[in-house]
Amino acid sequence: MTEKTKKELNRLYMSELVTALVCGMLMYLLTDSTGQPLDLRLLIPGGVLIFIILQSAGYWYYRYQLVDNPSDPMDWIMPLFSVLKKLDLAFFCLYPLYLLYLLILKPDTFFMTMNIFGLILYAFSIIEYYNYYYYSVQIGVIKKKVPSELRLELSHYEKTKLI
Repeated sequence: MTEKTKKELNRLYMSELVTALVCGMLMYLLTDSTGQPLDLRLLIPGGVLIFIILQSAGYWYYRYQLVDNPSDPMDWIMPLFSVLKKLDLAFFCLYPLYLLYLLILKPDTFFMTMNIFGLILYAFSIIEYYNYYYYSVQIGVIKKKVPSELRLELSHYEKTKLI
């Protein structure tokens, strides 16, 4: 059982690292293929998405380490994820503020192709945040809300922290 669990956790954190790498490469290739410079319309939502994906990779690596070494509980991890959860919310505010800035002060640069891709990345980052910190988003069971493992651990941490 433990070896199977370790393999699954290894697969999860490695796939998240590869996903972050692929996302970064796609952002670069998108700007390269359109001939437009890499600007904040793509960097902000793409950076937030990569940041959230890397948090997920860190969480699965943490779980892998717990299976590998259960005697070391790594008590600093859950406080870190609690802070990261709040930091993500602050990062989510950056992109709408930047779009508002463009709309008011530079309306001619607002209507560009990069804004469409930026909005897509922004939507994916919100979905990923929801998936990691609240409920698991799975294609087959979208209507059924299954709390994510990170949510369960964070709520346990927050309950014990208040005591």
